[in-house]
Amino acid sequence: MNILSNHLLKIVLLSFLVVFSVYVLIFSSVIRSIEEDELIKKGFDPKSYVEKIWDSKIIPTIKNDSEQLTLILDELFKNKEIAEEKYGHRSGTGSYSFMIKGEGQVISLNDSSRVGSLTIKLDKEYESEILITIGPVIKKDSIRDSVEFIKFNDFVNQLDFADVSRIIKTKVLNEIIGPLDLKNIVGKKLFFYGAITFDRPDKIFITPIEIKEI
Repeated sequence: MNILSNHLLKIVLLSFLVVFSVYVLIFSSVIRSIEEDELIKKGFDPKSYVEKIWDSKIIPTIKNDSEQLTLILDELFKNKEIAEEKYGHRSGTGSYSFMIKGEGQVISLNDSSRVGSLTIKLDKEYESEILITIGPVIKKDSIRDSVEFIKFNDFVNQLDFADVSRIIKTKVLNEIIGPLDLKNIVGKKLFFYGAITFDRPDKIFITPIEIKEI
C-alpha cells in the first residue's frame, strides 16, 4: 500500500512540475514579446515616417495616379465591385479608397461642426453630396488607404498604422486647409487633388492634398 501511495505521489509531483514548467515557459515568452514590442514601438516615429514620404511619394503618387472624381463616381454607381478592383485600394477588409482629382464650386461652408466641410458643386450632377473635409476632425483614412505603398502588414501593430494616418491628417489640416481663406471661400471655384473612401454613397468626403482656386 505504501509503495502504491509513494508511486502515486511521484506521479502527482511529476505532473505538477510538468504543468509548472509549461506555465513558466509560456509566461516568459509573453513577457519577452511585450518587451520586444515596446522596444520596437519606441523605435517607430510616425511623424518622421510621414515626413519622409509626404513630398517624395504621397503627393506625387496621388497627382500622377489619380482619376477624375466624376469618372470614379460614374464607375462606382455603374458597377461598384469592378470599379473598386480597377481603381481602388483598401486596408484589410475595409472600404475601398480612391485617388481623385476634380474641380467644382463651393456652394456652402459648414464650420459649426468639428467635422467641418465645404459642399462642392461639380460640373456633373449626382444624388450624392460632395464634400471637402476641412476639420478640425478628419474621420476617414482615405489618403493612407488610397496609396498602395502604405500597407498594414508593413507595421508592427495597428497603433503604428493608425498613427501614420493621424500624422497625415495633421499635415492636411496644417498645410492644405490652414492656408485657405474659409471666410471668403463660398462661391469660389476650386481644383483639387485628394482621396475619397466609398463607404456611404450619399456623402462623398474628399480629403485633399492640394487645393487651388481657379
